[in-house]
Amino acid sequence: MKKLIYILFVALLSVTAGCSKIDYEINDAYETANITGITIYATSENPVNIIESFEIDMENAVVEAFVPEGTDLTHLRLVLTISTGATITPALSGFTDLSTPKEYTVTSPNGIKQTSWKVIVSITPPGGVGNE
Repeated sequence: MKKLIYILFVALLSVTAGCSKIDYEINDAYETANITGITIYATSENPVNIIESFEIDMENAVVEAFVPEGTDLTHLRLVLTISTGATITPALSGFTDLSTPKEYTVTSPNGIKQTSWKVIVSITPPGGVGNE
């Protein structure tokens, strides 16, 4: 008899647990598709961030970075930090030509939001940024 009661109890527990509905709140961070940071390396032998200054314009989805005079913009390694769990296309790999603006699409983890970002890398003007 105890065995039968135990089996019925387990069956009832399984049915009850299987029917309960749990609503999960999604963290707002998982609904964003932003670029939040930028790093640029000139060589793989000396992986030092060469950016002198940068600005991320969230409203217009533009990242602008300034590197030292004499930097070869056609052979740089770009590293972008993006929203938690987001993906970026095209994928960042190896060295790339940043002498012209590049377009990247960041997709939120839930796949609902996509933002097209423009990344612009320029030589720091004489006297620094804002002193042209």
